Amino acid sequence: MIINFTKRVRKLLSVGIIALVLVASGGVYFYNDKKGIPSANLANEKEINRYTIDVVFDDESKRLMCNQNIEYVNNTKSTLDKLYFHIYPNAFSKSEFAPFEKSEMKQAYPNGFNEGYIDLKNILNNGKKMAYKVSGDKNDILEVELKNSIKPGNKVSIDMKYNVKIPNSQGRFGYGENTVNVANWFPIASVNDANGWNLNSYETVGDPFYSDTSDFYLKILLPKKYKMGCTGKVVKETSDSDKTLYEVEARQVRDFAFILSDKFHVDSDKYNEVNINTYNLNEELSKDATYIAKSSMEIFSELFGKYPYDTYSVIASDFFIGGMEYPTLIMIDQSLYNKRDKFLLEYVIAHETAHQWWYSVVGNNEISEPWLDEALTEYSTILYFEKKYGDKLAKKLIDNMELQAKSYRSEDIFKPVTGYSNSIEYSLNVYTKGALAFHEVRKEVGDKVFFDTLKEYYSTYMHKNVSSAEFVKLWNDKGVDIDKIIKEYK
Repeated sequence: MIINFTKRVRKLLSVGIIALVLVASGGVYFYNDKKGIPSANLANEKEINRYTIDVVFDDESKRLMCNQNIEYVNNTKSTLDKLYFHIYPNAFSKSEFAPFEKSEMKQAYPNGFNEGYIDLKNILNNGKKMAYKVSGDKNDILEVELKNSIKPGNKVSIDMKYNVKIPNSQGRFGYGENTVNVANWFPIASVNDANGWNLNSYETVGDPFYSDTSDFYLKILLPKKYKMGCTGKVVKETSDSDKTLYEVEARQVRDFAFILSDKFHVDSDKYNEVNINTYNLNEELSKDATYIAKSSMEIFSELFGKYPYDTYSVIASDFFIGGMEYPTLIMIDQSLYNKRDKFLLEYVIAHETAHQWWYSVVGNNEISEPWLDEALTEYSTILYFEKKYGDKLAKKLIDNMELQAKSYRSEDIFKPVTGYSNSIEYSLNVYTKGALAFHEVRKEVGDKVFFDTLKEYYSTYMHKNVSSAEFVKLWNDKGVDIDKIIKEYK
């Protein structure tokens, strides 16, 4: 996620940003078609989880009625007798659970607190009920007992029926006057890695998400008035006088989100084989948003490697925080779509687009090691402006970051999200100081080694989750002591 551009942060950044603006101005259920998406069968790739979800959106109650099937593949080395899922909507069920800082609550809930949650109806395996329980600090962890344990390499098919209440909230998950943001909304399998099951709740600071790459096939029934931007691509669209049924597939992605509005102005372009769509609430800046998205896609593809999907969507949303990344889709605060904030709009779109490389394709544990995607993404944003506008603007951005790092409390960039007391502290360390660390690496090793290594990192870990240790080893294998270079940032 981008730096939290709240009023307080805007004030902190105002001097540097003003200078930069001047420079840059030039109740129905469908049949559950399990044919859906074929299992991943790429050479040397493990079989991955597959989600098949039928969704009906009730506009009046702002509820989703869902049937979900997951084919869960045991890619661990252990036999499993339980599975765990994140049920993030429950983090919105109580005001004390809400994943916002106290100072943000009025922005997140301009009409007062409004609850959101997931209401589980039943969980089945082969038509038989399965035992389950809900736990976690925010009641957002689902534990499902398996009647028959699954050995490594085997899989199990689980059916779930549930309803989701969407809150009146202007965050990742919620609705406002213009959009309905449906993100982190369905039971998603927790990651079981070398550290075991990862069962973190929906943290307030940073991005609390960590997931495996999976295949998705969805049928989404909506009131006809809505346009939808979503992860993946719409493969079929059927309408009658009142409703539209979208069939969507998304292969090898680590999450699925969709945004609805009856006010979208959609603009489109193409970069190579990638269809770029921008969903705009300010038609005057539609072309600008599309141009920025295309420029970002082109620059990052050349710097790091080919974008592996055929769609990309940039969606203006009722989202006060700035921007948020999901696979093949980003959410952008609709208030940034004005001429005064045009530089910020470009910065946020470029940053979130970089996340398509560092999060969407190459994943990591964003809770325990947020620097691994955010610091690299923030420095990638600097690279975008360098490639597009030249060294002078990039230097101004770096100089501004150095000023921020020196002027405000600056700590260790390598802490987990829970190690930072608020979003400003998190941003100034993980983003700002983290970007400076990558800039230092680049200066030490030179452009050829720096960019060759990032390309290798991207190609080696596509669609996988990576740890800091693996990232460091990649540099060490090239004779680069990256620990020594960035030790001052610890």
